[in-house]
Amino acid sequence: MWTQIVPILACGDCGGSLSRNGSEGLLCNACGRAFEVVRGIPRLLPRAPHPARAERTVKAFERQWRAYGRLARLFGKDREAMAANLTGPRLSRRIDGAWYRGRRVLDAGCGHGRYLDAFSALGAEVVGVDAGNGPEEAGVPVDREDLAVVQGSVLRLPFRDASFDLVFCDGVIHHTPDPARAYAELARVVRPGGAVYVWVYPREGALREAVFGTARAVTTRLPGPVVRGLSFALAPLTLGVRSYSGTRFGRATWAECAQVVHDWLAPPIQSHHTYAEVAGWAAAAGLTRMERLPIPTGLTAWRPKSPEFV
Repeated sequence: MWTQIVPILACGDCGGSLSRNGSEGLLCNACGRAFEVVRGIPRLLPRAPHPARAERTVKAFERQWRAYGRLARLFGKDREAMAANLTGPRLSRRIDGAWYRGRRVLDAGCGHGRYLDAFSALGAEVVGVDAGNGPEEAGVPVDREDLAVVQGSVLRLPFRDASFDLVFCDGVIHHTPDPARAYAELARVVRPGGAVYVWVYPREGALREAVFGTARAVTTRLPGPVVRGLSFALAPLTLGVRSYSGTRFGRATWAECAQVVHDWLAPPIQSHHTYAEVAGWAAAAGLTRMERLPIPTGLTAWRPKSPEFV
């Protein structure tokens, strides 16, 4: 479907509009940079390389989706349970299943790709963007009429302003060097009258923050196979340590619990935040009608349709 979304794509460097450049390429109309389309995915990352820690974070998630992305359940939830997160009070009191029909949705940091399928099933035209090859590692299909995947940075989204009715970003921007800047990018690409949903890791108690911070100083430098093996060994930790997804040893499989531990230990960049911080990002981006969600640090906020919209 990538050919159908060319009008909303933008240069990963300068933000200029793009045009087709042959059958499998794109060209920036402003700076002249050429971009490849590989395996049906426009590769629109900025030219400037990621800082080393950011690159290692991307690679950590590629390993995660390679190892776990094709499981029947992720984070202890099957496809139906994950789809249930997209309607009602878990996302917004104003969004039900019927709301999606004919809307365009961005899944920012789509990773495993399960939400892409769920948005599509609700009738939305859905676009996923990810900095790495996670969607490919998880087997996300990209040759469908109602779904497209783009490789790009959430810190410089490769889309034109006001392109989406809903921007959905679940557990992503706390893995970037600048979550506030990433939030501003999410808000930039939402249309007037549209919504931005964000969930980030909540700030925990001092003991947990200290213990996991100390552990991660070591584990984020270990080779990928070692971290994966350690995650399997430590899967029973979820019995006593609350996971953000609710995945718990005994109720979920060993592999599902290992994935949660991998999420804790593998990404070099991982910040924790308060609801007040997230609400501050939304206010700074000009969003209103903030809905505090049942999950900690979950917020849906709306782009005003006009100055009178409150």
